[in-house]
Amino acid sequence: MMPRRDAGVIYTYCITEGEPIAAADGLHPSRSVYSLVCEDLVAVVSRVPEEEFGDESLPAHLADACWLESEARAHEQVIEKVMESRTVLPMRLCTIFRTGAKVRELLRTRQHEFRRALARLRGKEEWEVRLYLAPSGTGSQPAATIASSGKEYLLRKRDETLRGEEESCRIAREAQESFEALAGCVAEVQLKPLPAQSLPGDLQLVWDAVCLVPKPDFHALRQRVEGLGNQLAGNGWRFQVTGPWPPYHFAAEAHEHVSLP
Repeated sequence: MMPRRDAGVIYTYCITEGEPIAAADGLHPSRSVYSLVCEDLVAVVSRVPEEEFGDESLPAHLADACWLESEARAHEQVIEKVMESRTVLPMRLCTIFRTGAKVRELLRTRQHEFRRALARLRGKEEWEVRLYLAPSGTGSQPAATIASSGKEYLLRKRDETLRGEEESCRIAREAQESFEALAGCVAEVQLKPLPAQSLPGDLQLVWDAVCLVPKPDFHALRQRVEGLGNQLAGNGWRFQVTGPWPPYHFAAEAHEHVSLP
């Protein structure tokens, strides 16, 4: 049975193409999911209460960490389930339309953009690859190595500075070379912004890359990362691969939040 359409607003999870998705209660933990269609384009949506998702109430909910975590998890669950069998353009969390007609209007007016984006993403997955550097050992100098004169102290500081500069150059070179090696085996790659600072003693995040990878090429990506990890492990490098994720970073065409009119 299709959900009632006479109350609430429309929550949009993603855009895909092909046959409509039958109404289902299992995709989202607390609400049914159905399709709105324009020709071969399909918007995967739910009907949600306006008192929770309307312009006046939604900002307060988005500021509630517990509500936001629950909604984000359910949003991701729907998209990941759909992408098991078809290509998707994921929408941003809490993309809301007042009516189903507004969703169909979006599909109609931007159909060429959406079709191009879906064609570009077809057969590919988004994976995230992170490169970390283990913190170097630090500690107090043994008493026997403490400089016995001002001149000796200055010479030692000069040597430490030179060694530090050499180490910084090595780290930058290896980080750049490893990123170029990664980029060479994926269709597209983007670098995500890094956090302002790492906590003391933590692995330092050197770069964080999101990769668009043709499904048949993922094995080659995994082998490349494992090879780099083995090659650089002695220098303190650690790689982490996670995914596949909905292609948020490669689906800019669908990433406009649409406010209620």
